[in-house]
Amino acid sequence: MNAALLQLPPVAPNDVRLSKYLQSCKKQKVQIVVFSEYIFHPFYRDISLKDSKVFASFCKKILNALHKLSVKYKLDMVVPLINYHESKVYKDIALIQGEKVHLYHQQRLIAYPHWNEKQFFDNILPKSPKTPLIFEKEDIKFGIIAGFEIHFDEIWLKLKQAQVDVVIMPCSNTFASKERWRILSQARAFTNSMVILRVNGIDEKVYDDVAWKFYGDSCLIDADGHIYDTLEEREGLMIVELQAQHIKNIQKEWGFR
Repeated sequence: MNAALLQLPPVAPNDVRLSKYLQSCKKQKVQIVVFSEYIFHPFYRDISLKDSKVFASFCKKILNALHKLSVKYKLDMVVPLINYHESKVYKDIALIQGEKVHLYHQQRLIAYPHWNEKQFFDNILPKSPKTPLIFEKEDIKFGIIAGFEIHFDEIWLKLKQAQVDVVIMPCSNTFASKERWRILSQARAFTNSMVILRVNGIDEKVYDDVAWKFYGDSCLIDADGHIYDTLEEREGLMIVELQAQHIKNIQKEWGFR
């Protein structure tokens, strides 16, 4: 089966570029397309909740537009979203399948002085994480996690216990972290015998006189830890073929599961 990694700067769902990319996905028989974090919503530091009704309406319109795109192009879409509900704001990842949506509520959030999502969002952060969102297609079991959650062993244990084959991981990686993220992703893929679809955005911002460059480098890491391909820093679409038997062969060869 074919999956697609779409590396873009922030866009609106009605952007012409997005339509062209999704049309290309449809022509090439892609079944799943994955987006980076903060692709359809502002970065959390740019969000104002002073007019909560306006923001809640904005979030609803984004989700409705994505449903329509999923139906139109017959694609499952994995999209990080920000949800506003009952005066609380949540950082989620949505699996949109036509008119249906399944939400994964991020269980670990960044909490650094310069980047404090934990303080901004109202996600419940359980001491013992739950199994992430899991679904199956063509004998392949997929798991969805947020990029920051790659650092937590207990989440990977849940994925391994669920016998996940492919981990979909939307990210928002910046600063001088490119090589660290590659090494970390390769290690997780190899030691867990799982393919990783890592999707990072491309954008530039300035906060407190410091440049934040989201550098892309979206890539597929095979279950043996090999980086199959990367989009580097350019806007673009990567279409990859996932084969259940190929993944099973790697899992059997190394015997880590």
